[in-house]
Amino acid sequence: MRGTLEMKLVVAKRLGRRGEGLGNEMLAWAKGWIASQELDAHLVGPSWGINARHYYRNFRSCRLDFMLEDLLAHLPHYSFSEEDFRATGEIDFGTAIRAWATKIGLVSKKNYIVIVEGMWGGYPSIYRSRKFLLANLLQSRDALKNLQGLESGLDRSKLTIAVHMRTAANEFVPVRQDENCRGRFNILIPGEWYLWVCEALRTHFGDRIQFRLFTDRGGKDYDEAVRRFNPGQIRQAGLTECSDLLAMTFADLRICSVSSYSLMANFLSGGPYVWYEPQLTVRNCTYSLWGEEPQQLLEGSCTSSAIHYVLDEEQGHGADHGPTFGYLGSTMKVGDSIPSTLVQQLEQKLAYQDPRTNLIEYGCIPI
Repeated sequence: MRGTLEMKLVVAKRLGRRGEGLGNEMLAWAKGWIASQELDAHLVGPSWGINARHYYRNFRSCRLDFMLEDLLAHLPHYSFSEEDFRATGEIDFGTAIRAWATKIGLVSKKNYIVIVEGMWGGYPSIYRSRKFLLANLLQSRDALKNLQGLESGLDRSKLTIAVHMRTAANEFVPVRQDENCRGRFNILIPGEWYLWVCEALRTHFGDRIQFRLFTDRGGKDYDEAVRRFNPGQIRQAGLTECSDLLAMTFADLRICSVSSYSLMANFLSGGPYVWYEPQLTVRNCTYSLWGEEPQQLLEGSCTSSAIHYVLDEEQGHGADHGPTFGYLGSTMKVGDSIPSTLVQQLEQKLAYQDPRTNLIEYGCIPI
């Protein structure tokens, strides 16, 4: 007797008709992969073939891959929506979709199509996908070759500072230095801010740091930053979208643009970064990126819980959690000094990078 054929598919639906930038699309991709693992299903998408940025070249995918995604969307399927996600009360995407699938009886079915999409849920929901995303970026075309070229010109004993400058005015809105932009995304940070932060770091660390600058299209602010902080920098040949993201991820510190590309590098890295202070929202004497979203204003949300934790730490009531050595995200505006907690973190990273104290590199440690 022949076995029953099973067809379990999870579709990571592209954002919009033609898809969006890499940082945005990777959230849906991560959700799709997590769902496929939880449901023991085959992952389809996201489709790169129709993307205006031609990411099919990076991931070696078929130009017509969008046709399969669109076909499956027209067949009977289940959509895991933001409302479904919120209804579970979970933060982790995998736990949430497993609870949803159990509730609707999906786990007992042998054939189904599940569609996931969107950026809702944010980075906490896809935390367990980081290795999957890194693996795919590392396997993308030209990525390892480009990384090798970049790293061959770096001094491993120094801190590497990645500077991400968005300059495409047709996609991002320029803002003045005195303009209120709290909570706004898709904005262009004034070039003066990047120059100030880089100069402040160089003033403190001197020749113990090195800069690598990344941009979408260049421009006078980018050219000036290269001239001041890495005049020998040259553009890499080949496809650099993925390798640039990886290089930013593996840097010791990221100076960020207000973009999902910078956010994704921070997410994959888990290391420190500097954010443009005037863009952050302010609530209860704390900064946050998404603190004014309706969902985050609710008591018990990620942001509300974080506010209580941070205020307790600052007031000295967090003894059970150990001492505070700093935060992954640091904020600066033009005229600010480098936060002392960030200086402490970077000094520690410099100490860790000395091979003379690394046993596996013929180094020594005191008895």
